[in-house]
Amino acid sequence: MALLVLLAGGYGVMRAHRAAMESRLLTTPMDAIPAQADLVRFASAQARPLFAHNCAVCHGEDLKGRGIGAPDLTDSIWLYGGGVFHIERTILYGIRSGAKKANDITEMPAYGLRGQLSATEIHDLVQYLLKLNHRPNDAEAAFAGEVLYQGKGECFDCHAGDAKGNIDYGAPDLTANVWDFGGDAGSLYKSIYYGRHGVMPAWKDKLTLEQIRALAVYVNASSKR
Repeated sequence: MALLVLLAGGYGVMRAHRAAMESRLLTTPMDAIPAQADLVRFASAQARPLFAHNCAVCHGEDLKGRGIGAPDLTDSIWLYGGGVFHIERTILYGIRSGAKKANDITEMPAYGLRGQLSATEIHDLVQYLLKLNHRPNDAEAAFAGEVLYQGKGECFDCHAGDAKGNIDYGAPDLTANVWDFGGDAGSLYKSIYYGRHGVMPAWKDKLTLEQIRALAVYVNASSKR
């Protein structure tokens, strides 16, 4: 009997501790959470099985993506911001998910399919991208591609004049040599020719706010390794 009472008491203490940590997770300002190591550990412990069950199918169990357009979540490159707040918002509402607050301001146009750029022009743009990332390229084509980038292609409108992207639009940094759909010349050509319209589902109706906050903290912490 005494053992049962002792076990019950221990279980009660554990439940109380978990409830207290869950409350802290939801009430602590999001920008302050990463500095609280015990809270990050608690959130990460809650998030790992959630990630494995819900997110790993696209992002991989190691969070490094699977080459299908789902980004590597362990690097420091973010389309919509890598703070806990921004990650939580993306998990809540998704990207082009159809949810009212989803991140869907813009998408990569299909320049080739729409006839806006010729095959040669797209080739030149690819060479310019290779040049931006200090990779082997055709110098003459890369020069023509830069002119297209800043002019007819209007790539600067989303990716900025310096090609470093814009998180307000979700336009990636084209100088970081990080590519969700592949960074070889053929993949870059396809991205420009066919466009990219990646979708991330909204989780607001599938997971609790505490679970989503835990996932946001876990992903944010994973990106700082």
